Amino acid sequence: MMKWIALLSMLACSSAFAQTAPPDPIAVIRAQIMQRWFPAPQVPLDFAVSFDLDRQGRLVGEPVIVARGHDGDSALEMSYAVKGAQPFFLLRPEDYDHWKHVETNFTPADKRSTDIYAYNKRDILGVATGMTDTATKAAMAATGCSVFSPKPAILECTNNKGNQLVARLTENMSPNVVMAVTYVFQSGAPAQEIVGSISAQFHTRPFNQVWHLSKSATMEFGPYSGEPRSANSPIPSWVIIINEPQFLDKDRDALVEKQRAAAPPPKF
Repeated sequence: MMKWIALLSMLACSSAFAQTAPPDPIAVIRAQIMQRWFPAPQVPLDFAVSFDLDRQGRLVGEPVIVARGHDGDSALEMSYAVKGAQPFFLLRPEDYDHWKHVETNFTPADKRSTDIYAYNKRDILGVATGMTDTATKAAMAATGCSVFSPKPAILECTNNKGNQLVARLTENMSPNVVMAVTYVFQSGAPAQEIVGSISAQFHTRPFNQVWHLSKSATMEFGPYSGEPRSANSPIPSWVIIINEPQFLDKDRDALVEKQRAAAPPPKF
């Protein structure tokens, strides 16, 4: 019975996130490999990689790595990356014939210009980093709760389940945009099950306890200790935070420009 309660709690948590179409399986596999692959920048890269996967996304046998024009150490690093990335996940069982055998190439362009996190969403309940303040208010209102601003540059909303959604905005840009999204919710599911649910919704998994999302955003998850848990409410609270530091940098630059415009240099 407890297992089913935990499962239902996990599903309730995952339903808070907007569903997205499954990404191309080979692109997902490549992204997971590149999160484990850290080649020396001065070494030109040109690898042909092939391997087989079982239905659980694990390697069948050894990956075949052909490093054209490179030494064995470079090929070994690529082999370690492929092995370290397993088990490959977010691969639909019904599409197994499309991903059971993988053949792909890795070149310099993959490390220089490819956004390996391009398949990740950056929103919670429709509120995303980079969204304008006006669009944020509309997205929050669409969840069915009232939006208020407890302090400047903060928009907050609590839904009918008691879950809290908070957006932190820039203050000096025009228009101002969301820098961070925080979601506080209750769930009786084990933490690892919630982590798996979050990973599936965001098409990624944590690396060193942090999820790396697109557009330089990161996401963290953990227990929420903002207020003491009531003895009548034994279900723990959790918090997810999506943060995009580039907007904080842009906001600081915008403040400097405002200050410069307000106090122009003297003319001689």
